[in-house]
Amino acid sequence: MTEARLSFIVDYMDPQAGLVRKYQLCYFTTDNTIEMHDIKNRRVFLKRCNFPQVKPRDLHLGATVTIYSRKLTVVEYADDATRHLYASENDIALVVIHELANLGVILQYIASSGLRIVNLNMLSLTRAEVEEFSPDHVGKWDGKRLTVVEISGKNLMETWEAGGLEGSAWISGLETGRGDASWFFGPGSARSERSAAEMTNCTIGIIKPHAVTDSAGKIVQEIIDEGFTINALRRVCLDRADAVDFLEVYKGVLPEYSKLVEQLSSGPSWVMEVTAEDPVQSFRDLCGPHDPDIGRVLRPASIRAKYGKTRIENAIHCTDLPEDGVLESDFFFNLLRPVSS
Repeated sequence: MTEARLSFIVDYMDPQAGLVRKYQLCYFTTDNTIEMHDIKNRRVFLKRCNFPQVKPRDLHLGATVTIYSRKLTVVEYADDATRHLYASENDIALVVIHELANLGVILQYIASSGLRIVNLNMLSLTRAEVEEFSPDHVGKWDGKRLTVVEISGKNLMETWEAGGLEGSAWISGLETGRGDASWFFGPGSARSERSAAEMTNCTIGIIKPHAVTDSAGKIVQEIIDEGFTINALRRVCLDRADAVDFLEVYKGVLPEYSKLVEQLSSGPSWVMEVTAEDPVQSFRDLCGPHDPDIGRVLRPASIRAKYGKTRIENAIHCTDLPEDGVLESDFFFNLLRPVSS
């Protein structure tokens, strides 16, 4: 009897060789293990092993996953069984969230209902752009902060309608979903690299990969409910080089530095530019101690105490020094180019 598995073709951009290398990535559903094969050289590249950071819901066409510091893009299904299975789960729609007071609630509903958040960005549209994309919303969307979300999954429209979110968000039809998502996130789109970041009097919050699927929406809503303003929000996939660059200040300071790099580059993160009075210190207070165990004793209501697991998987990164808030915002919303996945 053939063992149940999912099989994908993935691309890896080798930065040293300047080549795109192709692999077959297999996910065995019986024990949640993975294996990789070098297609060109017809050999095993990664022996079958446990890799809990990657789950079946992370694997779909266009997805980016990081396995042992290699950022891999899923470009094709490798067998008919996987193709047939995912064909029924590949509906795509675009959601525009215009009432940001409930932003976290909406995002949490999407994630917890079994749908996938493929792309996410907060931005503003010009009047001309609103006229081009959705003329019915001229005067309502132009110049306003909007959060646009590309979602996919099985029974997408039925799941969305069950959430009763129509008053806070707009959703495209399935027949236009791919085109609408491409208008915002596709290569060459004038909006794909735009953000609403102000890069002044701000701090940065990064919801780490381990917390994204289960807790990101809850964390976003807590931040809003505590009186902070989220100026910018983006889903990013950092490779190891990006994570090393961003966390370099902690090298030699935190003994778990290497593991922090590994965690931050292990999958998608949500990055936020946050403002408030004395933003860096007040946001650090909300996030709580670096060690969640200490937080559960000293600051049980803090984000890390509620959603963190260890000093590595502590749910959220926040800016440490007042002078670094603008620098970190510039890193993510200006210097780092977003990658759709």
